[in-house]
Amino acid sequence: MWPVTIFLMLVVAFYWIMFCVTIAAWLKAISHLCLGNFTRASIYFCIGCGVLFWWQGTEVIPHPWDFDKWLRGSTVIVGIGALGTLVRFLRKWKAMQVAPAWTAPPEATGNIAPIIEVEYKRLPN
Repeated sequence: MWPVTIFLMLVVAFYWIMFCVTIAAWLKAISHLCLGNFTRASIYFCIGCGVLFWWQGTEVIPHPWDFDKWLRGSTVIVGIGALGTLVRFLRKWKAMQVAPAWTAPPEATGNIAPIIEVEYKRLPN
């Protein structure tokens, strides 16, 4: 009887882990999107969609063309995320080019305090 129990525990553990991966992928996609990490958000979005498609599947072994369609769609979505990241970087880079470079004020270079030598007297023993 215990081999059946072990098998059922492994099956339940597999489905529990896949459920956790689904929830974690979608939460990470939303959090990275809010933080502005568009490439990571698109990768987690594709993982979440893939696992969700796996949950919705009716066949035990999906057809290879289904995986190929998901993979092609994922590359398009990740490419759009990478373009979003590039646009964000170019905006930040353009703003940095407009701002002047920081230079030290003239009075800041001469404000080094002079070293004062103090003569210490030894106390008698």
